[in-house]
Amino acid sequence: HIIHQMEKAAPDKTFIGVPGGDGNCNCNMCPYMALNTLEKLYVALRDLKPRIELDADTMAKARLPLERMLEMAGRTVGQGDVGKPIIHQPERIDPQISGD
Repeated sequence: HIIHQMEKAAPDKTFIGVPGGDGNCNCNMCPYMALNTLEKLYVALRDLKPRIELDADTMAKARLPLERMLEMAGRTVGQGDVGKPIIHQPERIDPQISGD
């Protein structure tokens, strides 16, 4: 699972699995989530693929939940040093993951 991979990559960090909305589901144990790997995430961010295109109606429906999520995330900023996201620190991305 990706959490295990992240723990191996950063043993000094603590990663906490988050339960699903109903409290009975753990996304970290989902067989579909298990298909995600650090390598696949790296390649997707590097190549900006696969590209997902949405129609205007779907985008409009998604806007409010996304804005709420960002608002909630904004309330946690400044409550500890979480650092910059790794995608903004290319020097920290291991080139061996992608074979570059």
